[in-house]
Amino acid sequence: MTRSDYDPLTAAWNWLAYLRGLLAEPGSPFWWPTLIVAVLAFAVIGLVTRASLKEMRAQAVPVRGRAFLRQAAEDFALFATNSALPFLLAPMFFLLSAVGAALAVALLTPILGSPEPGMRLNHPLAMVAAALIPFMTTDFSLYWTHRLFHRFPLLWRAHRLHHEPVTLTPLTAFRFWPQEQIIHIAGGVFMNGLGLGIVAMAFGARVDPATLLGVNAFTLVWNLAFSHLRHSHVALPFPRWLSYVLVSPHMHQAHHSADAEQHDKNFATVFALWDWMFGTLYLPRREERFRFGVDVAPSAPGTPVTSLPAAPTT
Repeated sequence: MTRSDYDPLTAAWNWLAYLRGLLAEPGSPFWWPTLIVAVLAFAVIGLVTRASLKEMRAQAVPVRGRAFLRQAAEDFALFATNSALPFLLAPMFFLLSAVGAALAVALLTPILGSPEPGMRLNHPLAMVAAALIPFMTTDFSLYWTHRLFHRFPLLWRAHRLHHEPVTLTPLTAFRFWPQEQIIHIAGGVFMNGLGLGIVAMAFGARVDPATLLGVNAFTLVWNLAFSHLRHSHVALPFPRWLSYVLVSPHMHQAHHSADAEQHDKNFATVFALWDWMFGTLYLPRREERFRFGVDVAPSAPGTPVTSLPAAPTT
């Protein structure tokens, strides 16, 4: 997808192959182990809190019927459409990544000097840095693009789609209009390139990121670590000290709250550090639960307002 002989038809076929491998490919957000981890975490929380099977089912799918099926169909259609963007717009995203890397080189050359041409470094520490730093710079970009879509009315009109559901499911994570997703991806690939450029300059050589099964090691770990519970009704908190570093599912559920108090809080995807640094961090009380949606009246019929009790934390 990044070659000069980019072919839209080939890109489309690659996209279809990606969809066929949603459950089998480690790079997919729905790789089967990630689903198993989410189900196991849900079951453990149910056991710890002594919830009945009926209560657990009610929390897994708080709303039944046509409304839920319509939302699920919409979410999957948006996911499938948006998943095509990295393939169909690959040249633009590749260029943005290259610009990010070039900017890092330009800014750091006066300080660190020029890296040795053709030099490649395979030291484990460098490889971990080459995976972690771009992962963090990409997440930093997502924090700001997300915050901008809340800040400006024109952008909020698009982003509102993501906040409309009163029932959260793992597919809600991908509920964006394509034009918004393009902005998120564009910012992310630019900052990813910037991160790779920083690592290359710091070590004076090209460094290959540490990967697991061909995927950035930190991306794979993040996908496995309860990522599907972020958009669910399972209130899973982290210990308070960890909540200043990483975003727990409970914290992201607060971001989806229909209440104005939490509307502009917890923009971060992975690192709560950004919210802490820029004054948008909200740590929900362990017993706190939320109404999801946009402008939902507290007494609106059919609105889910409960979830499984939070798992104990230390």
